[in-house]
Amino acid sequence: MNTFSKLFGISKNEIKKDVIITPFLNLDYFKSDKDNKRSKGFLFEVINEDYFSVIKTGVGAPFVGDAVLYLEGSACERLYFLGSCGAVTDLEIGDLVVINKALNLESFTYILNKSLNADFVNIDNNLLNNLYSYYRSIKKAAIASVGSLCLQSSIKDYLVKSNIDVVDMESSAFFSASNKLGLDSLAILYITDIIQDKLFCRDLAKKESDIIKDSRRKAVSLICQFIQKQNA
Repeated sequence: MNTFSKLFGISKNEIKKDVIITPFLNLDYFKSDKDNKRSKGFLFEVINEDYFSVIKTGVGAPFVGDAVLYLEGSACERLYFLGSCGAVTDLEIGDLVVINKALNLESFTYILNKSLNADFVNIDNNLLNNLYSYYRSIKKAAIASVGSLCLQSSIKDYLVKSNIDVVDMESSAFFSASNKLGLDSLAILYITDIIQDKLFCRDLAKKESDIIKDSRRKAVSLICQFIQKQNA
């Protein structure tokens, strides 16, 4: 068994042209009525649908970045990232955002030591523009991918000064790895928390939980429909 098959539980030549990367979402969200097989490797889980593959990576920049890099030499042409994020500016729980700027703050040590001289990752806008023409109500957002959940509140002032709207842990790695392979890429996220005000680990009231679940379903539906349109 080669490295790819060992890590992904599926051979590289089975990967589709369109690939969704998600850190933690249950792959059942993406399944059609068909009994499509779920493959589990040493690090990643994969499911293949008619138009796309979905890879569940685990949380954090290294897992997401590596999953993308391992796709080199596969049929993958377009990459989509789907996950959750925390709001920095005036956004609400349940809002969907599409990322148009990504700041690299992946290093725990840099954040801990306040070495905050970060760079924005270049984002190819092909898919972004296509999506926006299809779904104009979605909000564009600048994201910072941070290396610490504990420390993200301590750098809020820096995030605000950098015109950051939302934070996560993976998007900058996703775009960096996509750029390395020369692949078109797009990231759609839904907001589950607000820095300093509504913590990611808080107990959710039923209404708030329902809002997040509905937002998650909308994000999955949007990205799947968009992929089908790209293949029409």
